[in-house]
Amino acid sequence: MLGRRATRQWRATGGEVAVLDDLSSGLPMPEEATLSVNGDIRDADTLTALLNDFNPAAILHLAAVHHIPTCEIRRAHCLDVNVVGTERLLAAAEHAGIGRVVIASSGAVYAWQESPLSELDSPLAPCDNYALSKYSNEQQLKFWSSRGDGVRSGRVARIFNAIGHDDPNGHLIPEILAQLRGATDGKVRLGNLSPRRDYLHADDIARGLIAMVNDPRRDVPFDTLNLCSGIEHSVQQLVLQLGQILGQRVEVEVDPARVRRVDRPSQLGNPARTRAILGWQPQLGFEEALRQVVFPDHAQ
Repeated sequence: MLGRRATRQWRATGGEVAVLDDLSSGLPMPEEATLSVNGDIRDADTLTALLNDFNPAAILHLAAVHHIPTCEIRRAHCLDVNVVGTERLLAAAEHAGIGRVVIASSGAVYAWQESPLSELDSPLAPCDNYALSKYSNEQQLKFWSSRGDGVRSGRVARIFNAIGHDDPNGHLIPEILAQLRGATDGKVRLGNLSPRRDYLHADDIARGLIAMVNDPRRDVPFDTLNLCSGIEHSVQQLVLQLGQILGQRVEVEVDPARVRRVDRPSQLGNPARTRAILGWQPQLGFEEALRQVVFPDHAQ
């Protein structure tokens, strides 16, 4: 969902993009890619061959298992793809002499707190397997950057809740839309309704990732930056807003079977540092972002 947009945006500026994807998400290769390789991020030979053939100036690493229930059920698989796969990629990048690597992390690496989460001030405390793998990725990239004798730079994008019409995972918004479109009684049945999240459209995230690839600070070997809106909305607010966009009156019910035993009450990011350093900020507000999820053909 993110890589397709980053590919499209990068190509629109005249750049070249090679895409490595195992197509496990069910989405096809981006049509705009200069070169497409169907392969596994854990395959060292595939990585080496691709980097030798394409000789990129930078790598944007988005490959991961990130469906939270899958990460909890298939714990070893999650860590194999997310952690071992990242290590294979960084080893190949080191051998190929790549100067910049940008990786996708998550706002979930932060400790739970009610105030906005900031890169320099907020403590880290991953509390699930996915967040653990992303925290590990951050440390892996930091080590890679520090061993580069000043010629390598790593950037971590702590991405908050990404939304898009083509989300291939069973996340909250696809589930809500499926219920709304199939409801005969106007009821939506969900688990936790009070948790608040910082939602950001995938188009804006792709713009932020490209800004990190282009970060002009060559004298900074490693940095982490939030990609977030700085505004949060509860699950109940999300449902009501989607119902309003669809023109439906919605009644929300709590389904005990769907209630998560562990669910952080708030995950609000502070985008100020990213805005100050890169000049990036979201272009789509909450309502317009949801409208583009519901009606992608009407997107501006």
